[in-house]
Amino acid sequence: MIADLPSYQAGEYYFYDNGLSKIAVKRTEDVVHWQYGNGATSQGYDNFLIPQISWSTEVNTGKITASASPDFLWPLRIGNSGKFSTKQTITRKNGTLEETERMWECQVDGLKQITVPAGHFDTYVISCNRHSATDGKWRGRMTYYYSPEIRQYVKLTKEYPGRPYAVEQLSRSGFNSKYLIEKDQNTLQKTLNKTLESGAAGVARNWKSSFGKISVWLIPYQGYTGVEGQQCREYRSVYAVAGRIHQHTRKACKTADGSWRGVDS
Repeated sequence: MIADLPSYQAGEYYFYDNGLSKIAVKRTEDVVHWQYGNGATSQGYDNFLIPQISWSTEVNTGKITASASPDFLWPLRIGNSGKFSTKQTITRKNGTLEETERMWECQVDGLKQITVPAGHFDTYVISCNRHSATDGKWRGRMTYYYSPEIRQYVKLTKEYPGRPYAVEQLSRSGFNSKYLIEKDQNTLQKTLNKTLESGAAGVARNWKSSFGKISVWLIPYQGYTGVEGQQCREYRSVYAVAGRIHQHTRKACKTADGSWRGVDS
């Protein structure tokens, strides 16, 4: 049994129970650009085992160079292991620099069934220990629980010397179509308009992105009258994004120009 490396697409988002939220806003070749709920940004590989290669927050900016290849340890197999080194440079807002070098050791420990707020998952357990490159002291352990079903880690534990043990668990994930390219946003909206205007309840209509990595099934339900007397319908959207499935149930109402617009998030 193996698990292939995921490929995150612009528009995918993830919420964890510790308050972390992130959305992929774009990708440039092998690099994914993330926006976080607290306003921070980062850029990194699809391989989440490798630290983000650059980031920006309210208090600092930083970058990391890693000796690992972007597909380090993938495809996942029980017993896979490897090492890599990193050099981190942090620039504080006051202009001071901080440089740190680390050695990382990662391995696929096994399989485990776990339950998190987002549901029940069969996962690969991957642990990564890091040590100081100068004195060899242990500096932390990251343990990921990766679900091949949704191709994302659903749980992450963090252990550091002298700091509290931390856990983040997936609460929900989804897809926001406003991060599609403009051409695809327009054709998707046209498909949604047709679906809500004349689609039979329970019958799906399919749409695919221009580059073929995203498919959507739009399933309309029975219509209802909105608070202002307008024609409205509830519908389900099922996104298949590079092997991951995101589902949403939403409502939309018909506007004066004949198009349909969402009335909830």
